[in-house]
Amino acid sequence: MLALDGLAKAFGRHRALDGITLDVRQGELLALLGPTGAGKTTTLRCVAGLERPDAGRIRLAGVDVTDLSPMERDVSIVFEGFNLLPVLSVYDNIAFPLRSPLYREAEEEVGRRVRKAATDLRIGHLLDRGVDQLSGGEKQRVAIARALVRRPSLYMLDEPLSALDLKLRESLMAELREMHQRDGATILYATHDYNGAAAVADRVALLDRGRLLQVGPLTEIMADPASLAVGRLIGSPAMACFPGRVAAEGVVVEGWAEPLPAADPAWLRGHAGQGVVVGLWPDDIAVSAVEQPGFTRAEVYATDFRGLDRALELQVGRQRFRIVVDLGLSLPPGASCWFRLPAQRCFLFDADGGRRLRAEAGKGGRP
Repeated sequence: MLALDGLAKAFGRHRALDGITLDVRQGELLALLGPTGAGKTTTLRCVAGLERPDAGRIRLAGVDVTDLSPMERDVSIVFEGFNLLPVLSVYDNIAFPLRSPLYREAEEEVGRRVRKAATDLRIGHLLDRGVDQLSGGEKQRVAIARALVRRPSLYMLDEPLSALDLKLRESLMAELREMHQRDGATILYATHDYNGAAAVADRVALLDRGRLLQVGPLTEIMADPASLAVGRLIGSPAMACFPGRVAAEGVVVEGWAEPLPAADPAWLRGHAGQGVVVGLWPDDIAVSAVEQPGFTRAEVYATDFRGLDRALELQVGRQRFRIVVDLGLSLPPGASCWFRLPAQRCFLFDADGGRRLRAEAGKGGRP
């Protein structure tokens, strides 16, 4: 449906996009996930024709649209800031795209589509109101309805829920997912919210500093992260990282009870002395309030009650990492606890560039 080929864009000395190549499949919801400044909004604006790329091509439904005006591209976009027209009612705001010269519809069809979009987003009772009478959440629903009403080839949502409170954000995410599954729409969803992306996306494209890091379903990315940057962008909490070095007896990390073994001794010999980062998803870390064989001692640096569970920030040596535990494990700051990192679940990354290190002869490709 959408193909980006080597998309590049700079603003002065700042490279917002650095050779993005990405395919969005027909009928999928793909999330562009990355921190502020990653290039998400610039990507969407280039696809919409609001920014012209310095290099690369954009194809939509098999047609090269790189040089076409925004009006000639069959896309709709929702921005974080709503962009509603204050002089129009909710009904007329939603109907606005259907009354444009390029996409004009008969008023009977306009009314049918507006009422359907409003019903889908549970704002049918607001159609006669002015937008200045709406709450933030209601305004966001109107903005999404205005994008949905035209039925374009591609919908693009740019941080559409970030300004909303948690309960409303979760409700709208569920509705977006339901509409996507019901109507089979193709959606490109830009967000910095990992949990939001995990809740709605078929696949995730990870962006950082204008570069595409990895693309795929989140389960596949977590099973095989391509780089340390990927580990730091996803997960809740994100990947726990421990600096270390390769030695003959294994990977040595400051404060650990024993070196991390490798499946392939030849790999250790070939990388002896190399600085590495050991990465592990927090869900794979076992924690105990009492000392156990094979466990390493840590100190509780901080705790964070999250309602259904508790997040602990642990410190071992000079390194801190976060994990989530059951409410039954209550440890105050300053308390000791013990943790174990299963070797078969650890990932190794180069300490300098963050590149994934693989022991091809080892089990599962992990040292």
